[in-house]
Amino acid sequence: MKIGHRISLLILLPAMLVMLVGLVLSGWFLHSLQSRYEAQAHSQAQDLETLRMAADFNRQVGLIHGRASQALDQARSGELDELSLYRVHASIVNELQPVTNLVQLLATSELLLDVNHNSAKGMEEQYASYRSMVIMATEIAAVDPTTASRHFDIAQQNFTEFTIFANRIAGLLTERALLRNSDAFSSLNSFFKQLVVFGLLSAFIVLVLAWAAGQLLSRRMRVIADALKSLAHEQVERVTLPEIEQMRTQGTGELRDIAGALLLFREAIAKRKLAEEQAHQLAYYDSLTSLPNRRLLGDRLEHACAVSAINGDHGAVLWLDLDRFKVINDSRGHAAGDSLLREVSARLQRLLKRGETVARIGGDEFVIVLESIEGGVSDVLLAVDERANRIRETLSLPYEVGGGSHFSTPSIGVALFCGDDETVERLLMHAETAMYQAKDAGRNAISFYDPGMQAQVEARAVLESELRTALEQRQLELFYQPQVNAVSEVVGVEALIRWRHPEHGLVSPADFIPLAEETGLILPMGLWVIETACDQLAVWQDKSFESTLTIAVNVSGSQFRQDRFVQQMEEILFRTGAEPSRLKLELTESIVLENIESTVRKMRQLKALGVRFALDDFGTGYSSLQYLKRLPLDQLKIDQSFVRDLVEDPDDRVIVNAIIAMGQALGLEVIAEGVETSEQQLILAASGCDLYQGYLYSRPLPLADLQSVLNSYSKGVAHKVQLGH
Repeated sequence: MKIGHRISLLILLPAMLVMLVGLVLSGWFLHSLQSRYEAQAHSQAQDLETLRMAADFNRQVGLIHGRASQALDQARSGELDELSLYRVHASIVNELQPVTNLVQLLATSELLLDVNHNSAKGMEEQYASYRSMVIMATEIAAVDPTTASRHFDIAQQNFTEFTIFANRIAGLLTERALLRNSDAFSSLNSFFKQLVVFGLLSAFIVLVLAWAAGQLLSRRMRVIADALKSLAHEQVERVTLPEIEQMRTQGTGELRDIAGALLLFREAIAKRKLAEEQAHQLAYYDSLTSLPNRRLLGDRLEHACAVSAINGDHGAVLWLDLDRFKVINDSRGHAAGDSLLREVSARLQRLLKRGETVARIGGDEFVIVLESIEGGVSDVLLAVDERANRIRETLSLPYEVGGGSHFSTPSIGVALFCGDDETVERLLMHAETAMYQAKDAGRNAISFYDPGMQAQVEARAVLESELRTALEQRQLELFYQPQVNAVSEVVGVEALIRWRHPEHGLVSPADFIPLAEETGLILPMGLWVIETACDQLAVWQDKSFESTLTIAVNVSGSQFRQDRFVQQMEEILFRTGAEPSRLKLELTESIVLENIESTVRKMRQLKALGVRFALDDFGTGYSSLQYLKRLPLDQLKIDQSFVRDLVEDPDDRVIVNAIIAMGQALGLEVIAEGVETSEQQLILAASGCDLYQGYLYSRPLPLADLQSVLNSYSKGVAHKVQLGH
């Protein structure tokens, strides 16, 4: 059988006419059956309502009858007085009224009328007699119990007749329900027999007509099948379906719908291909500049390395970072920054040659891949340097963004490659390393990758891993440098973190503190320093001499800016039991001025706990008196850069005198750090400096050595600290 015949038999269009007739006849049968069932259901509902009313009548009359009987018994026994009996009588009269209404409804129900019209009337009369007898019996019960009992006996007879009548209604309702169900089953059985006969006849007619109609539909089905093949095997943009389009406009019924569905299917395929292209664009291209992203850059660079391995030519990776790009975002908004990035992208694309790639890998960073650079190493270096300089000059031209001109320069790092010895990741890392070298050289510069720099980067990564291990394995410890007054008496110490590496010994803080700041390790490290210092204060609280000492702790900007910093300080002070007034937090000017409102709020919260504050490295920043007077400080710390050349440089003496005078005017204690000679100390003392810290008195000491010094003070053996010599 041909495909057209099979499709024709499946569709069975002619059969729909026969089926329609069948549906009409079936609908008529069902409608008749439904009407009969509705009539029976209505009658049955009326019977049930009658039964419900009869039951309600019996229940309510039974309750009233019981109360009346009880009242009469109590009247005869003298348990109820006349007033109580009257109340019972009034209550029964009120309760009989709704029963009277119910009797009237029962008397007019079809069920009672079907039983006997006279019965309904007799029921009303019996109830009226019962009602009057009960009312009379309860009304005269107090004065004439005997007469009341006679009346109640008559009411009792009526009550008995009510009960018999209700039972007759229930029996009649049951008989009528059985009869109706029997009629309904007979009707349904007859209907299904007729429906089966009609269904068999209709099926035969349908099969005959379907076979005939299949031949008529065969040609059009072949047209549809050919269209499906075309859509399945050819490019959708090349598929033309003139017969299908004609069928859609001139056809009727299902064929027209099928033709429309095929045309919609063609449109859906076209949309899917467009969506796939858009998904590919999102996966491999930057949404802002439409340049390749990092993922596609990796593929292109891997291909460039493979080509280089085949032809032996050099290639180059250029990593570009726009200098001070953050300025335009902050000053003119992100829309202006995006506009500048799009213009940078357009300029770079105009500079590229065939086969070269430029990608945006995030933020203001771009990477260019140059391929097939012929010549020796010196020729390649010269060629790449010329291209990099041309790029730098082009990107340094002014940009029209945000309604005005803006100048931006690039820092460019270059990594050369020949063959596929280096991985894509390492080539990009080399180029990025060179870019940072260009940044360090002053920006707007070009730097070629230096293997020595990469060694530093890798050593830095190792150092970061070891620093994390140091935190976990408690390799860090605190050293303490004494702070003395004008007569060289120790009044406090500054806690300084040290790293005792298991292989390299003591690691300089200058090597690991900046790394801790960059990696975020400064946060757990800073908390450890504060908690350790507070633990030491708690230990000293029980000793006579040490109980007066303060401990100064440096707080990093990232640590102080944390929202939970104040809460963390409260928890540490509570946990350690340290006296807050003996803890001094040292903040730099850059920290306190970054967000002055937040800084003042946090400082005041900590001051309320008793914690003291010192402004570290004072004089090296840009703080103004307006801000300085708002800060709840206790101490100014003169930076050691001013103390170092104090003897030889008169300018440093002027600055130191000004800082001391300013501190005195603001009521702040002034301490000088980095004091190494007695000449420096004498000049500072002459200017009115309060406290001193430096190698003249002591280097930073481990806790055990510091404790020896403090023990000598407590015993009165030494008057000055001289361990630094």
